[in-house]
Amino acid sequence: MPQQITRIRAQRFRSLAEVDVRLGRLNVLIGPNGSGKTNLLKVLQFLATMARYDLSFAVRDWNGFDHIQRQAGKPLPVRLTIEGRITEHSSDNALDEYMLRLSQTASGISRTEEFTFKRSSGRGRRYKASGKEIEISDLDSDAPRQVQRVADAQTTGLATLPKLADEQGGLGIRTFANFLSSIRVLEPDVVAARQPSRPYNANLADDASNLADALAQLKVSDPDAWPLLVADVRSCLPGLEEIQIVPVGGPGRAVSVQLVEQGVTKPIELADASFGTVRVLALLTALHEPDPPPFTAIEEIDHGLHPYALDILVDRMRAASSRTQILAATHSPTLVNRLTADEIIVCDREPETGASLIPATSSKQIRAQLAATDWQAGELWFSGALRGVPAGRAPTDRAWCSSSARTTTTRRASGICSSISIRGLPAGSDPYHGPLR
Repeated sequence: MPQQITRIRAQRFRSLAEVDVRLGRLNVLIGPNGSGKTNLLKVLQFLATMARYDLSFAVRDWNGFDHIQRQAGKPLPVRLTIEGRITEHSSDNALDEYMLRLSQTASGISRTEEFTFKRSSGRGRRYKASGKEIEISDLDSDAPRQVQRVADAQTTGLATLPKLADEQGGLGIRTFANFLSSIRVLEPDVVAARQPSRPYNANLADDASNLADALAQLKVSDPDAWPLLVADVRSCLPGLEEIQIVPVGGPGRAVSVQLVEQGVTKPIELADASFGTVRVLALLTALHEPDPPPFTAIEEIDHGLHPYALDILVDRMRAASSRTQILAATHSPTLVNRLTADEIIVCDREPETGASLIPATSSKQIRAQLAATDWQAGELWFSGALRGVPAGRAPTDRAWCSSSARTTTTRRASGICSSISIRGLPAGSDPYHGPLR
């Protein structure tokens, strides 16, 4: 069974006053700007940075604790909790749990961490790190707690506890820390992604700055995946014939990407490709990797892409989710039309407090809405029936679009499709729902 985060809880982290989000293998955040989608991704990004470099670096990287803690009312501790099946002996009935509590004091940042996981088939064990002390105790046992001390109160348990011997639990915490540090929050920097990159044989970086190297690695390591990737890119980019990886500056110095297009005599350097072309190439590279990180978050997956590319991306996200758990954010009703209720997480804001409300609508409620109408999920969301739209746009009567009697004219009025007479669609396409299959 692949490693999986099953639950994220965040209290007083940026706009997240208190959210409790359960995750499956594929999860897509939908909602208006400022509803907390990005901040939920940043919970994972902050924990990954802390696992890689330690707490003090992570806080500096985020421009100080004030940029982490929710700025509303009395300053209270930030609390982040991750549950999941991460370590070897975890299961649905015995989930791993990591809790981090941070607060600002006169002497600096105070932190408390708790790990709970099963070391073997027997009882579990809890590790609590606070200041310079680490307490170790067996769950459901009257055995006395063990206490160890560390040299630096700012050093996290994620950095210290993996050094314990395996029989003391070091292996489990090492596994958990490695999982967190490997989380990829993909937000392609198109300017950087266009450039040649040195061949480090690595997966795609968070900012896609090593796109050329990641493509070269994919082509060599998984010859079966390469033609599938090229076929997907061709479907998104009319006229594309081939993707070439070419050396730059001599063997082993760097590699770059060239696009061979129909009717063009000279290959096009990726440096000259459009914004959307570079983004779709980066996203599809991440989704075709044979050995990706166990968790991939994707910011604004639809940004800069033609709506028909989104159909391919949803299919590839579903396929890739067997290898890497996915949490993506989107503003596209077209993409949401292709999702199931269990894949959608609606984000909104409390009108009185401004706090993020995630999820704003349960999967059960989404399923009920879908069952009551012939509308698709993206259409329901765009109408406001699922919440997650800008303030003042949601219908006062949520049953407004729950009737199966809604007409094509109403669909056009929703803004998802303005006219059935549309050019520029692939042959055999339905302008309301995408390619006919």
